[in-house]
Amino acid sequence: MRNQEWNRRDFIVKPILWAGTASVIGKTQLLIAASVKPPLIQRTLGKTGITLPVVSMGVMNADIPGLLRHAYELGIRHFDTAAVYQQGRNEEMVGNVIKEMGVRDKVVVSTKQPSRGHSGNPAEAKQRFIDGVEASLRRLQMDHVDILYHHGVDSVEDANAEGPLEALQKLKKDGRTRFVGISTHRTVDVLNEAMRLEVFDVALVMLNYTMAHNAEVLSTIERAAKLGIGIVAMKTQAGGTIKPDPKLPKELRPESQTALLKWVLNHEFVTTAIPGFSTYEHLEQDFSVVRDLAYTDREKKFLANDSFVAEAEFCHQCGECKKDCPNQVDIPLLMRSHMYAVQYRNIGVARQTLASAAPGMGLDSCAGCDSCAVHCRTVQIGRKIDELKNLALEQAAI
Repeated sequence: MRNQEWNRRDFIVKPILWAGTASVIGKTQLLIAASVKPPLIQRTLGKTGITLPVVSMGVMNADIPGLLRHAYELGIRHFDTAAVYQQGRNEEMVGNVIKEMGVRDKVVVSTKQPSRGHSGNPAEAKQRFIDGVEASLRRLQMDHVDILYHHGVDSVEDANAEGPLEALQKLKKDGRTRFVGISTHRTVDVLNEAMRLEVFDVALVMLNYTMAHNAEVLSTIERAAKLGIGIVAMKTQAGGTIKPDPKLPKELRPESQTALLKWVLNHEFVTTAIPGFSTYEHLEQDFSVVRDLAYTDREKKFLANDSFVAEAEFCHQCGECKKDCPNQVDIPLLMRSHMYAVQYRNIGVARQTLASAAPGMGLDSCAGCDSCAVHCRTVQIGRKIDELKNLALEQAAI
């Protein structure tokens, strides 16, 4: 101290006070730093100009209005539903929650009209499609949606069906939807056709870690994105935490779900994913990745375990199995139905999917077979069909 003398008390007390002050300031800075979260990772949906967090909500499996409210409070801004989910009640729930919260101008709502049921006379198919959309808008209590999908398009023929295509374009022109999309489980064939048609603004496609080595799927999606089609990913967790084989442990560890979701979102051509969580726990688990897509050590360990892909038994919907079936059954549709019933625990959607099979190509056509003649490298088709038969019998008895 200049021009002053330090006494014994100054020598002991003042450094302690200064140290205490520095400690308080340091802890305060740490608390402030801890309370400031990184921003949500957001991406633009193709040429639509819509910007979204990379995690959205697939509402299909949800039947709790409070779950949607909490999703919005966390930061989710895109809600995906469909006319066929819960026989329209899913759309009603989405509409009610958004209206009650008064946030219609702050969210992006998508709904879907199914591909099947729109064949035949193009003019009649067009009108049926439009009528279906108008019914959806009434359930949603909205004068328009942001994205309207032609849903479940699993063939090139369905993708370019004249009636639905004309309906989509008219509904967009009339302001009943801002953008039109196509949803498919047959990514390569249908997405290539969508690119050729130059009608669709958005594509909802199946993508998950079991496809990591499928270069054709990845390159097709990336090419569509480069052409300006907004990419939304579904089936991102390959069926969720429930294992399809009853001999294996039933529940995967939580890090499996965040690892799988991060794998999809680390492909920058994907704008957002719509995981179908139905509990608050799974909502917060999925949304936890939205600020940082780097893998944790546990997630790296999970993805490095080669056994997951085999154990997941995830059907890629390639359709190759149909060639070997003597009854020409729509096996990919049956495999989706099994996933909905057993892994999603959504019997309603499983029933609707089974009922959508073309005549002579559904589960009833398997009734005369003692064992399945079709084999797949990744899916135990026969076992899953047997389980579907038992589920159908159980449901019929209820």
